[in-house]
Amino acid sequence: MDAIPPTPPTSEAPRARRRTSALTIPEQIANRLAAAILNGEYRDGERLREQDLAETHGVSRGPVREALRALERYGLAILLPRRGAYAVGLSLDVIAEAFNARAALAGIAARQLARREAAAARAVAEMEAALASAAELVEEPAGATHAFQLAIRDTALCIYRHCGAGHIERALTDQVDRSIWGLMWRAQPLDFQTPERRRESLAFWTGILAALRARDEHAAERLLRDDIFNTRDRVLASLAALRGEAVDAALMMREASA
Repeated sequence: MDAIPPTPPTSEAPRARRRTSALTIPEQIANRLAAAILNGEYRDGERLREQDLAETHGVSRGPVREALRALERYGLAILLPRRGAYAVGLSLDVIAEAFNARAALAGIAARQLARREAAAARAVAEMEAALASAAELVEEPAGATHAFQLAIRDTALCIYRHCGAGHIERALTDQVDRSIWGLMWRAQPLDFQTPERRRESLAFWTGILAALRARDEHAAERLLRDDIFNTRDRVLASLAALRGEAVDAALMMREASA
């Protein structure tokens, strides 16, 4: 397999760089391997050889071993004693299921928040600041993709934090920090690569903000789910083109029109 290209330097806004801590070498390797598995460059069950990876990345085997352990925690690798590490393929169906699960939970969080007047007011104030950061990045070049993604993530976190359901908040934040979902987004840009797409997402989030101000629980839930479904569709279309695969049409659920 060809060497995985290093993470390119970004031209993101300085704000984004300040908000993103530097990754360790094992984390960088894990992200690159995750991107390769996500893109289908490693087949399910393919051997991940420590020595080959160390040579590819110009490091000793220690950082590679740490990276492989991280992949195992995320379910993207299996480490077998005396046999080595093997890739765990991530099917498009599994990715679709991750988006659908997040859309369902996030929608519930938005609806529940809209029913809580004081909490909704606090969330709206925080969301306005996060969306202002996102708006500054809409017309930026492709290097702003990750920064815009972080601003949208921060906006969503305001909803989860104030929704009043600790178990839903934990499930959504754990999905970012401790699951394949979070690793997918850290591994490579999956959405928001163009100003047009960023404008579309910003419009959805502006609508979500308006729905929360009006305490319209149904609109808040529907708009948030729709935005996640829009991202799902673009991510899966890109990955399907890269892999030459198709996703189960039954998983491509959509909200009914309002």
